[in-house]
Amino acid sequence: MCNLREAFVCAGWNLYSLRKNPRFYMSLLLGFLLCWLLTDKTMAISRTYLTNMQLLEPFVWCYADDDSILFSALVMMLMFSAFPRLDTPATYLIFRTTRLNWLLGQIITVFILTLGYSLMILVSSMVMCIGCNVFVANNWSETATMLSFSPASFEVALTVMRKTVKLTTPYGCAIQIFLLLFQYVLLMSMIQLTFTVLKSRKAGIIAALVINFAGYVLTPDRFMTWLQLPMEMQYYANLLSAWLSPLQHATYTMHNFGYDLLPRVHTSYLILGGISVALMIVSAIAMRRFSFNFTGGYSDE
Repeated sequence: MCNLREAFVCAGWNLYSLRKNPRFYMSLLLGFLLCWLLTDKTMAISRTYLTNMQLLEPFVWCYADDDSILFSALVMMLMFSAFPRLDTPATYLIFRTTRLNWLLGQIITVFILTLGYSLMILVSSMVMCIGCNVFVANNWSETATMLSFSPASFEVALTVMRKTVKLTTPYGCAIQIFLLLFQYVLLMSMIQLTFTVLKSRKAGIIAALVINFAGYVLTPDRFMTWLQLPMEMQYYANLLSAWLSPLQHATYTMHNFGYDLLPRVHTSYLILGGISVALMIVSAIAMRRFSFNFTGGYSDE
């Protein structure tokens, strides 16, 4: 039986051990720098033309894009590259509880770190508004209006605006994008954890990289190039990539807003969340034959 108290003790020990892990601080720094790079062009419009900016709009414009979500997930993988700990202290810890409680502690740790990382991305995007005329009212800004006349370099922001300005508000749109980002990063973290339990830490990292690479290839444009499809097949390429790729499920602009056969946002929530739950079950089953090391240090095998 699961003991939540012991599971939270394991999670607390994992989080406490991160205080001396340089990869943890490096991933936070890289996440912040990623936000700065992604929001730079959008902020340039507001600062150049002195237009106002809704506080959550930088996050909306940047993280409705599949590449931005992919880069964020890759940065998060740096944090989890040494997780879970499989060294001698972790082995002794499991003797104080059960395998299932230890695994539940790892899942709680993954959930807390993923949520914290996603919140850091959101807050960092908001911080980038410094120097702009910012407001917090739940309506779109003058900068959003200008994006509809922007050149191709703002294509993603333009797509978001056309799909959302008449359908939702900045707060509602930001919440949906945040949940999609969180679920995708959580899915990558659970893939890494599951394959670590099934095989090894290296296998977990490779599995997450393979899924991310598949998501990168299955973007509509790359999907058409890969299969050498004519432009007449673009609609079907969009449908295939939107339904087959977890990354596209996490991409806000690749969803049904009432006029096509793309997945709806709540459908993507169920698919991403369902896969994560399935991976948790697989991890629990695999823990029955998982072996720990007593040799000291970290085990990468």
